[in-house]
Amino acid sequence: MHTPLALIDVTAGTVRTARLEDAQFPVEDLAIHRGEGIFETVLVSVGPSAGDAAPAATAAASTAPAAPAAPRPHRIHSEEAHFERFQQSAAMLELPDPPRALFDEAVAAVIDQVVAGLDDSVTEFSVRYALSRGLDAHADTAAHAAAGTPTGARGWAFPISVTPVQAAQRTDGVRVITLDRGYDAYLGERAPWLLIGAKTLSYAVNQAAARHAKAQGADEALFVSRDGLVLEGPTANLVIRRGDALLTPDPRAGLLHGTTQRAAFTGAEAAGHRVRYTDLTVEDVLAADGAWLLSSTRTAVPILSLDGRELTVDAPLTAQLHDWIRAA
Repeated sequence: MHTPLALIDVTAGTVRTARLEDAQFPVEDLAIHRGEGIFETVLVSVGPSAGDAAPAATAAASTAPAAPAAPRPHRIHSEEAHFERFQQSAAMLELPDPPRALFDEAVAAVIDQVVAGLDDSVTEFSVRYALSRGLDAHADTAAHAAAGTPTGARGWAFPISVTPVQAAQRTDGVRVITLDRGYDAYLGERAPWLLIGAKTLSYAVNQAAARHAKAQGADEALFVSRDGLVLEGPTANLVIRRGDALLTPDPRAGLLHGTTQRAAFTGAEAAGHRVRYTDLTVEDVLAADGAWLLSSTRTAVPILSLDGRELTVDAPLTAQLHDWIRAA
């Protein structure tokens, strides 16, 4: 089975579907060798719980011909929050404003193809959508145009499976080590060109941090600023519990403002918890009544230990976090 891919020509205002396995991008695209682009990854739930309840079965068999099976209902979690952040990232990189209608069309095309071919046992997957600035300045745009290659900004969307390891971490938890982020907290406020807080395609540092953590026998990393404030993981936000309050680092300190963290805070507030953005240290995490890494695909992952020191694990609140995130 081939994997669906949707390709967006921002200048032409078109969307076409293709196969992810086929070659699609010229090597002169800035996303490939400069990381000049942005992305978002949304979680998609599939099945009766993702939409309206399935209709009840009739008591007697009908003599009419069987109708084609209705497509399984699905839901994109935190859809608006993801696209709003996508637009904010585009503005920070001075990219064209992402056309919402085109990206909605592209994501819908991918979801429809995936859902149509899913086994009934699969109840979730992710979709990643992205926007590139387009071809490098030295590219021969006339030659590319003659070959049918978009020369301006381009977007794309494709599906990603939720791996068994990712699903298991939601309940099994992870062991985390701290890593020096290499700069002071709140640096982005005086150096906006560092693009701290934009979700760019330049993820080499994040990937290197994750590999380093695994090489040290941990599952995850947690970045800490040079002046001692905890920030975020390579692909996740930190949330801790202190009494009846949920706390997370202030995004202005030098981290991505998480869509999943925001969904969790909305649910927590509705359930009577206090929520707050604040500066946190490693000692705050170690003393917490529970700590989690939140991201769109893994939802909420409890932290079992930090730098080899065991943390309190709050299993009931972990389950609540999953519910709040999936309600968004």
